[in-house]
Amino acid sequence: MVLSCVFLVGCGQTAKDETIPVRIQFATWGGAEEIQVIREVVQAFETSHPGVQVEIIHIPDRYYQKLHILIAGGLMPDVVFTNSISFPVYARHHLFVDLAPYLKESKVLDEMDFYPSSLQVFYMTKEGGKKALGAIPRDISNVVVYYNKDVFWQAGVPLPSADWDWQTFTETAKALTLDRDGDGRLDRFGVSFNRHSSIFWMPFVWSAGGALFNSDQTGVALDQPSALAGLQFYADWPQTYHVAPRKTESGGTKMSEMFLHGKVAMLLDGRWRVPSLRKKATFQWDIAPLPRGPKGSISGLDASGYAMAASTRYPEAAWMLIEYLSSSMAIRRLTESGLMIPARQDVAESSVFLSPDQLPTHSRVFLDVIPSGMPTRSHPRWNELSEELNLALEPVWDGQQSPEEAMRKVKPKLERIMGVVTHE
Repeated sequence: MVLSCVFLVGCGQTAKDETIPVRIQFATWGGAEEIQVIREVVQAFETSHPGVQVEIIHIPDRYYQKLHILIAGGLMPDVVFTNSISFPVYARHHLFVDLAPYLKESKVLDEMDFYPSSLQVFYMTKEGGKKALGAIPRDISNVVVYYNKDVFWQAGVPLPSADWDWQTFTETAKALTLDRDGDGRLDRFGVSFNRHSSIFWMPFVWSAGGALFNSDQTGVALDQPSALAGLQFYADWPQTYHVAPRKTESGGTKMSEMFLHGKVAMLLDGRWRVPSLRKKATFQWDIAPLPRGPKGSISGLDASGYAMAASTRYPEAAWMLIEYLSSSMAIRRLTESGLMIPARQDVAESSVFLSPDQLPTHSRVFLDVIPSGMPTRSHPRWNELSEELNLALEPVWDGQQSPEEAMRKVKPKLERIMGVVTHE
C-alpha cells in the first residue's frame, strides 16, 4: 500500500494535462458490502469525470493507526473518510482544507442538504478564530433502544412509548427480567449493558443535565452532581436492580448476540445493527428513543464524512470526488444497505431510509432524536482520556465504587492529559 502511494505521489500528473488523467487517493474503511458500493460509486465518478482517476485505499481495520503512518510518511491521501470522534486531532494540526468556500460555490451541494448538527461536528477553528468546515458529512450515528416485541407481548408488558421516562424504563426492564427455573440465575435480562464505550453511558449523563467536559474543554465536568446522577442511573442496571448482565453473567458474549438469542429483551445500539437483525432475528423487533431523564432524552450525535487533505496537489479533483460522494445518488446507494442514517435530509426522509416494508417499523425514531441529540466533538486527546475513564469506571459498573469516588480519583489524571493540549 505504501509503495503504491509513493508511486502515485511521484507520478507528477497535473490537472491541466489533458492527456494524462489526474490520479488522486481516497482512504476509507468499510465492510465488504459497503466497500463494494463505494467502488461502484467511484467507478461511476470516473466515468463521468474522465480527467480524474481514483485509487481507493481500503483500510478495514486499525484505520486511524494506519492513516497516521501514511501521514507521518508524507503520504496522506487526497480525500479522507473520517468521523467526528477522531476529527479534532486532524483539525487541530490543520491537516484538512476548509470546505466551506467549496460548498458555497457548489452547483451540486448546498448547506441546506444536510442536518445542521451533522455539519456542526465538523467545524474547526482557523487562525484568527474563524470557523472552517473540515468535512462534508455522509452519515449520522445515534443510540436508540431496540426491543424484542415477542418478549414484551409474552410478558404482557406495554411496548415502549416515545415519551417514556427513566422510571418507566426501569419498571419495564424489571418486568422483562426472568429466572425461568427459579435456580437463582437469570435466564433473561431486561436490558443490555456495555461497559467499555461512552456512547452508551454518556446519553444518561446528558439526559440528567450533566456533561463530560466544561464548555471550552479545559476541564472535567463529570464530577458534577447532575453528571454523577446519570452515571449512577446507568450503574444501577446491573447492580441495584440487576436488570442487566454483570460481567460474570455475560461471559464475554456481545450484547447484540444476547439480544438475538433472547437473553436480553432490550438492546442499546445504533443504526449499524439493522442489517444483521433483518437477516438473523427470528422474532418481531422495533426501536424506541432512549428514556427521558430530568433534562430530556438526549442521545449523542456522531457523524462521518469526507475531508480534503491540506497536502493534496489536486484540490479541484479532490473536491469533485467529495461532491460526487456526497450527492443524493451516492448517499442513496449507501443507505440502501440499511447500515447508516444519511446526513442528507432528502435521503433520510425518503423511502430508501424509512423503508416502510422492512423492520424496524419506526425507523423515523432515528430521525426524531436528531434535533435533541448532542453533537459529539471529542477532545484531541480522546484516546488517552477514554482509556483512563474506562479504567476508572470499571469498579463503578461492578458496584465496588460510587461514581463520586471514581471521579475524585481520576479527575486529576484526566485534567493533566487535557493540560498537555492547553499549554502546547
